[in-house]
Amino acid sequence: MIKFLVRKYGFLALIFLLFLPVASLAQLTVGFLVPVSGLGDQSFNDITYAGLVKARNDFGFTLIVRQCQTGPLSHAIEMENLLDSGADIVVANGWEFADVVKESALENPTRLFILNDWPLTGFDNVISTVFSQHEGGFLAGALAALVTKSGKLGFVGGRDIEVIRAFQLGFTEGAEYISKDVRVVTTYLEGGGNIGIGFDDPSLGYSVALGLYDEDVDVIFSVAGLSGNGVIRAAAERKRYVIGVDADQDYMAKGYVLTSVMKRLDIAVYNVLHEISLGQAVRGLRSFDLDNGGVNLTQMLLSRETVTDEIRRTLDEIKGKIITKKIVVSNYLKRTHESR
Repeated sequence: MIKFLVRKYGFLALIFLLFLPVASLAQLTVGFLVPVSGLGDQSFNDITYAGLVKARNDFGFTLIVRQCQTGPLSHAIEMENLLDSGADIVVANGWEFADVVKESALENPTRLFILNDWPLTGFDNVISTVFSQHEGGFLAGALAALVTKSGKLGFVGGRDIEVIRAFQLGFTEGAEYISKDVRVVTTYLEGGGNIGIGFDDPSLGYSVALGLYDEDVDVIFSVAGLSGNGVIRAAAERKRYVIGVDADQDYMAKGYVLTSVMKRLDIAVYNVLHEISLGQAVRGLRSFDLDNGGVNLTQMLLSRETVTDEIRRTLDEIKGKIITKKIVVSNYLKRTHESR
């Protein structure tokens, strides 16, 4: 019935879709467009998929997944595959899908598109989610500076792009908030060209992390997707510390992963789909930060020997100051977008 209305009435059907009751979401198909790093990264993609699975279980829609290879052509092909397979709503994970979402939204005004982790506005059929990773990065930097013995911290980013720079700047500011003497050594696994390499190579993350630990770095903040799994492995081997990202990665090296800066894509995508199921007109930009729980550190249950109660109290105080704007963390994304 829904697809018949879409074909027959075009844009009017989109309005109908936006105001569906809960039961009717079960008649829809949701497609998930996954970056080249794929499912199983224990990070960015997996936490989004967890939110989609929970939403599917609660609301009863059909969920289909297509994984891209590298580059715009693959993005376009897999997006078309999802649409041809009957996806009424497409969830695309990451900044690299901005162009294909724009094109597809224009060409398919009766479909809904959710672009995670990148601001895309001006489309009636696009919802985009953005996260205050700079705030989470600040807390991670403060924690690293409170734990370090050598005074040398490491930051490993998957690729030198704006979203990762936002993590890095927040991390550096948080470390310097604790001590101006702390030094942050920054490394990007991939600087240009092939999009997926920096986020899709655990062996590269492992070797880079070993090099940093050999240079007396004793805490690394890893923001590198699947490649970050290699950083965590290096931390366990060298008995040094690492901070995970996006999902709760604390279990991956118990005691050596101090915490993870969680970017709650699971909550974001679930909430958007829930609002659609309630018949709410959902569109535009949705923001998630420390204040609303969209960004946060883990409970650090596995690192209690290192992250003492005193350190936890300090982090809680800093978090409160960020939420109340007594501490203003620089947002690299906002700064670069406003300069354009």
